[in-house]
Amino acid sequence: MIAPKGCTVLAKGKVAIEGNAEVIGSNGIKSFESEKFVPIYCLEECKIELEGEYRLLDVSTIPESWEKLAKKDWETVFLYGGVDTGKSTLATYLANKVGGAYVLDLDIGQADVAHAGAMGYGFACDVVNLSQVQMLNGFFVGSITPQGRESKCLRGVARLWKELKKLEGRKIVDTTGWVKGRRAREYKLAKLEIIEPDLVVSFEGKPFEDWEVFEVENGFVIKRDKAERAKARCESYKKFLKNAKVLEIKKEDFKLKPDILRGKDVSKFIETVIGAKVSFANLGEGFLVICTEESCAPDPTILKELKELYEVDDLFIFSEGELKNLILGLYKGKKYLGMGLLKAINDKLLVESAFSDFDLVELGEIRFEEEKECFIKRF
Repeated sequence: MIAPKGCTVLAKGKVAIEGNAEVIGSNGIKSFESEKFVPIYCLEECKIELEGEYRLLDVSTIPESWEKLAKKDWETVFLYGGVDTGKSTLATYLANKVGGAYVLDLDIGQADVAHAGAMGYGFACDVVNLSQVQMLNGFFVGSITPQGRESKCLRGVARLWKELKKLEGRKIVDTTGWVKGRRAREYKLAKLEIIEPDLVVSFEGKPFEDWEVFEVENGFVIKRDKAERAKARCESYKKFLKNAKVLEIKKEDFKLKPDILRGKDVSKFIETVIGAKVSFANLGEGFLVICTEESCAPDPTILKELKELYEVDDLFIFSEGELKNLILGLYKGKKYLGMGLLKAINDKLLVESAFSDFDLVELGEIRFEEEKECFIKRF
């Protein structure tokens, strides 16, 4: 197709560009593949070869406020906005427009730099979306929502920012779309206190009095429903499982967190309480894990009473079948490598992973099987 000067081609699929065009802030991208729509602003008449879908608009889709932000003098910006407001698109645009920047992706629900259920950072330059950014380090949360896991998430923010702030270069912090309610506000304020950005870039007016806020408009965003967002998460899992192999690991060669195979055995008592056959039930430090032979649905009131009885913050309950294909976070020292899948656990650990050298395995709350995700019951 021939695209006239001054128009924007929103394209996804396999794309090649002849002519002077700005691809989401970059003049250096002449070809790309993307499963998301990418804006190509034609600075002159361009020839665009496309295998996929496109929409032709007669204006630029980049808001004027984004252009002004890119020209401002800042070292660290913190992006604040709800779901599907354009935060990740803005992060990509800014990184491209300023000639490259580090992006700290804290959106565990729709992660791009890491995978869903994890935070990560990397250096972005001449990319069409943040999923192209190589993760330099990350932090495994194991859940797609920070709600109820704020403390763990903030530990991840503090750990990653401690590393990232030492690196030379501009930094862009992309955050979750959880902005409604008191808990969401307190969670964002805690992250701000850790990072101390030069600017809070807000899609939601001026939410914070004690921080310098730069307001921006929403970009051109195609809203995604729950099914499309779930599909995007599954793609992020598949990215980290590419070329994965099933490995057999001896217990003495890794540390398991939480160590569900150790702790006080309370299986006999638990079995009488929940009325189901228990494979094992272990009381650890701050958690109670219950594995049943068959899937069951105990009364939530009973589970609440068990938490109070054992004075634990977390209670995990799953069947033997539900344990298979649980998402794992794999570390080598303090370096987060990425995710794997649990295939079996007994005297040894069977893990499907693209990484072979790791010493810490952290259990998540998500199962990924047959390109679908489901969630372990957590009370």
